[in-house]
Amino acid sequence: MQNSRWRRFRYRITNFPGSVWAQSPRNLLIAWLGARLLVFTLWLAVAPSTQGDVIYYWNRIDQLPEMGPEQTLTEYPTPVIWLLQVPYLLGGGSRIGYVIAFVACMVLLDIGFSWSMWRNGGRLRSHALLFWTAFLALVGPTAYLRFDLIPSVLAGWALLSLLKGRAGRAGMLIGAGAAAKLWPALMWPALTGFRKRDAFRATLGVFGFGGLLALVSLLWAGWDRLLSPLTWQSGRALQVESIWATPLMLARIVAGSHYWVGISSFQAFEIHGPGGRAMLALASASSVIGYLGILVLYGLWLRRPRRRMVEAAALMLLVVLVIIVTNKTFSPQYIMWLGGPLAAGFAVVSFDATGREHLRVHATDQRRLTRMGWMVLVLTALTQVVYPIGYGPLVQGTFGMSTVTVVLAVRNVGVVALLAWTLRWIWGFVRPGEREE
Repeated sequence: MQNSRWRRFRYRITNFPGSVWAQSPRNLLIAWLGARLLVFTLWLAVAPSTQGDVIYYWNRIDQLPEMGPEQTLTEYPTPVIWLLQVPYLLGGGSRIGYVIAFVACMVLLDIGFSWSMWRNGGRLRSHALLFWTAFLALVGPTAYLRFDLIPSVLAGWALLSLLKGRAGRAGMLIGAGAAAKLWPALMWPALTGFRKRDAFRATLGVFGFGGLLALVSLLWAGWDRLLSPLTWQSGRALQVESIWATPLMLARIVAGSHYWVGISSFQAFEIHGPGGRAMLALASASSVIGYLGILVLYGLWLRRPRRRMVEAAALMLLVVLVIIVTNKTFSPQYIMWLGGPLAAGFAVVSFDATGREHLRVHATDQRRLTRMGWMVLVLTALTQVVYPIGYGPLVQGTFGMSTVTVVLAVRNVGVVALLAWTLRWIWGFVRPGEREE
């Protein structure tokens, strides 16, 4: 009896997004608008301070004529300066105008991606759109008050473009994403696993467009500015939200006098104390192991004679999870990186490598994506509890610190578990000797 109930419950959880209700464009629009209204309500009523990063962007762009590109936003790739000048021009140069224009640009990006999934998502487009709708609502105000939405959406669009046979465009989108946040460059091999002609076009798009942006950046701001995002990361300590800071944050609950949390010159709250150097060393070692692991799995995947679109989505998600888990930083906006590729994964799961839609969706693939979607939604909700809701007590050590720290630890353990689950999924279709479906 219990097994039967569990099977019914799992069926409902897996198939609810595909119900008749969710097939209605009107119902989906109502859900989307309600979720976005919730985001703005949280921003204005609960967490108005979350716009601090946008004001930081405005301040740096406003000082660009005096500071020059060599000293402006050196933690980001140079093209980010051009990107963040757009809301400055649209907002007339004022601070409030910049905030409004920035948020408006992010909303338009959200609308564009949502529409793309509805147009191109095939039989599971309702899954894709409902996941994306709920995901950004759980991200909260951070969704529209950081520019990390851009590389996430570009990665999702790249997968949708590949689905439509526009491999060159997919490559250019990944190249543009790398120009904003670097990490999308590691998704390039996921675009090359299908037809040889498309693999060449995707590669040309990534390195041609990305290389052009790098060349213009070099000519405009110089060599040191081109490399500054890499050198910037090398000097950082453990950010309080990072996976590797978790043991220190938990130890801080019982031995607070031995640990110190404060904001660094990198505009991040970092933790220092016993075990900090060891955790930093482990983070650095895990990064090397993680990147090598990505290369090995890509190699095994590309050796298979037949590959599927959903497998490319899984590998793109693996890239994001490895970067998050092995990093010594884990800013709240990083969770957004998962949204675009996962939503696009729902959209492409019913298609083969040539862009032809199957008569039915493979039930195992659907279950895997749905399970991952629920896991990501829970982790995203916990992230919003940590920031912005509980961030004050967490970094200041005031009342409620212990509770928020436990939530943070649960979130981080969940992210590691999600990485392990994703590795198991990918190993299932890349391991040598695995029979082709």
